[in-house]
Amino acid sequence: MAEAEYQGFSADTPLPDMAQAMQLWDTYAMLDNIRRHSEVVCAVALLLTDWLMEAGYELNRKAVEMGALLHDLAKTQCLGSKRRHDDEGADILAELGYDSLAFLVRHHVVLPPGATLDETMIVNYADKRVNHDQVVNLNQRFAYIASRYGLEDPERLERIEEGRQRAMEVERIIFSSMFHMHTPDEVLRRWREKNCIRECQ
Repeated sequence: MAEAEYQGFSADTPLPDMAQAMQLWDTYAMLDNIRRHSEVVCAVALLLTDWLMEAGYELNRKAVEMGALLHDLAKTQCLGSKRRHDDEGADILAELGYDSLAFLVRHHVVLPPGATLDETMIVNYADKRVNHDQVVNLNQRFAYIASRYGLEDPERLERIEEGRQRAMEVERIIFSSMFHMHTPDEVLRRWREKNCIRECQ
């Protein structure tokens, strides 16, 4: 499906509510481990959103919440195939009329060229801070990706390293935008101390 022009998120942007998001999980038979992963990504993304809003950024918190909960909507049906769960999840949401949310889901793996700090970047980064259902740092996350998907192939490993470098730059953008009032390590510390998943509920 062709991607609609990205309009960003406003107070009037159509978004599902929590009950509709949970229904989508059921409709597309999201596996329990993917649900748990999505909940943890949501908690991290909302924590970052709150910090950025405290620093003066205008963000649509509900869009971040729904984007994080639905970013892997199509992953179960794509397992064991070469189909792209980011594209298929985006297509599902676009067909339901959630064009801006579809853009976010389509780019939760790889950000589009020229991406700026917005709801899509936050979910993209939060996803890279969560390995299964555990909050980790970027080096740990990409080490896991390299060990599982690199297959000791130099070209694959080079692409993974490029992804790590891009994620490090996104991390720099996000935390410098908070005027360094918070740090990447604080995300993990907050998670361990408060298990902040209930922020999504």
